Amino acid sequence: MDSIFDSNVAYRSLTDDEILQMERQGCTAEDWSKVKVNPDFSAAYIHQSHFSGVNHLGSFNKYYTLKSGITRHSGIYRSTLHNTAIGNDCFISDIHGGIANYKIEKECFISNTDTIVVDSETSFGQGTEVVVLSETGGREIIIHDQLSSHEAYMQAMYRHDKKLNEKLRSIAYKRAEEVSKHYGFIGSGSVITRCGILRNLYIHSFSKIEGATRLENGTICSSLESPCYIGDNVIAHDFIFQNGCKITDGAMLHRCYVGQACVIGHGYSASDSFFGCNCQAENGEACAIFAGPYTVTHHKSTLLIGGMFSFMNAGSGTNQSNHMYKLGPSHHGILERGCKTASGAHILWPAKVGPFSMIMGHYNCHADTGIFPFSYIIEQKNENYLIPGIALRNIGTLRDIHKWPKRDGRHPDTIQQDFITFDAYSPYTIGRMLKGVAILKDIDKSLDEDETITKWNGLSLKRKSITNGLDLYRMAINRFIGDKLLEKLNELSHLPIEQLYDAMKPSVPYCPIWIDLCGLQVPECEVERLEKDIKKEIITSAEQLSERFARISESYNDYVWAWVWQRLLLMYPNTTNENFISTVCFPIICQWESATYALNDRAIKDAQKEFSSDTCVGFGTDGDEETKIKDFIAVRGKLEENSFVKDIEQERERTKETAAKWIQKLTT
Repeated sequence: MDSIFDSNVAYRSLTDDEILQMERQGCTAEDWSKVKVNPDFSAAYIHQSHFSGVNHLGSFNKYYTLKSGITRHSGIYRSTLHNTAIGNDCFISDIHGGIANYKIEKECFISNTDTIVVDSETSFGQGTEVVVLSETGGREIIIHDQLSSHEAYMQAMYRHDKKLNEKLRSIAYKRAEEVSKHYGFIGSGSVITRCGILRNLYIHSFSKIEGATRLENGTICSSLESPCYIGDNVIAHDFIFQNGCKITDGAMLHRCYVGQACVIGHGYSASDSFFGCNCQAENGEACAIFAGPYTVTHHKSTLLIGGMFSFMNAGSGTNQSNHMYKLGPSHHGILERGCKTASGAHILWPAKVGPFSMIMGHYNCHADTGIFPFSYIIEQKNENYLIPGIALRNIGTLRDIHKWPKRDGRHPDTIQQDFITFDAYSPYTIGRMLKGVAILKDIDKSLDEDETITKWNGLSLKRKSITNGLDLYRMAINRFIGDKLLEKLNELSHLPIEQLYDAMKPSVPYCPIWIDLCGLQVPECEVERLEKDIKKEIITSAEQLSERFARISESYNDYVWAWVWQRLLLMYPNTTNENFISTVCFPIICQWESATYALNDRAIKDAQKEFSSDTCVGFGTDGDEETKIKDFIAVRGKLEENSFVKDIEQERERTKETAAKWIQKLTT
């Protein structure tokens, strides 16, 4: 049986002199013979404390210097200990309700806390069912400390495959069973101060908990490189906090999983919710959400409920309705990766919105716009208008795409739970665009000559939006195909031209359909292979599942190229080794140059709106027109000085140079 006590240390009994000294220092014990100590133990640093059950105490030689400059010597002061194992050089002081059934590793600093206790066998929050999406149940996630966004996605969304779901749940419960204990754990170097009740917790090394009100039944993952911080007035029940998290300022979490490097604070409240890595949630509230990586919500007026999100930015006053007041709050919806909501946006679930789309106003028509990524859905006069592809020319969309990799707060030396594909242009989104183009063409053909507005799945579509959408999607497709061809040409630039065609043939099979497995973009065939291996019990543990996700992630570029290569063959079916350069490379590079330049040019023109005269309103309040302009420039700067705009302009100019370089190289 797993024991709280370290069998590698030859603990000894207290001497009579040590017992007398401790009693003179105000200590008591139910039975001093059950107090065992490290061979180097000194009784000088044990004061006004009571011991019951069996306790093993380390040696106490270290001084702690606080930020204030105050020094404290390690030891045990004014505390009650019951069935504990205390490592060397710990400082334990003023634990009013006592510490019971805990193994505390070396060099922990624990003070001014009410109670730290394990009161029954526990799995520390692991194995908890988190009822995401449908509040009435059916998409529960079984959380554990090795859970990734991808595994959680499969648990929640693949309920149509009963056997797969059973095996996934078995993996999660197996992990919970592995960690179950009758005692708690506080890892070395942890700091716990000014807290209330801490019950049934597994606290990994270098955790820092300051001023938490109540933490019950949870696992706090942490490490030297990526410590977890829990701050003032936090209340959490049935939870897992991954390493690098910051949970602060009165956050209240009930049945929640919080992924690596998440920030939750400023009174945020969440129940039955999953948060993938790098999420930020402040001020507002969440209920039954599946927040994939990089979900961000900052506003007190924002409620996220019953929805799936990732790489999402929720505007102020964003709200969703999952209740039609018939059979309960059973509805849910999906905003695919990169979606945004404008201030005051309201969505009536069920609904599904395509990647990188923006919702403005009330969205009530339950449509699935998955085949129209990078779109706007705007409410006008109680009608929902779809504007396909318009976000492709939006400077804000480009800025989001560039900022996510830079905002990865996970330490590179920490084992990462989530495998992230940051690409905005990929077979996942481009495949959607190809379907969207086909639909838009069909709609356009069906319009009468004088018809300016039509309907698609309950959404209104203007003829002008169809035309512009087709144009933008074609540019994005051409840009993506050209990007990947040029990447491959650079990779193979050492080869003679006549060898390029054969060298470019993919090393992995082509898979037409791609899936966003909550942060990890993958070919559907890989997911199907994974499902089979889980059902056949080739994969039976959380570690094996994580290893498979890692391998899939490592093969991403190979699968992307297989998809692009097949697309090239479909576009140019008569391609041979002899005509590959003239038939494929030249036209693709020319189309890429035109599309990339045009999209960047439109993004820069979109950025110019931020520097128009309309945006100067409110500047230079007490001055004339000249003062207004000077004040605006002093605060906002000039368009040509904006670092991101400068990057886009430079990329636009490099496009011409790159195209010219490769045309010349392939010609000679």
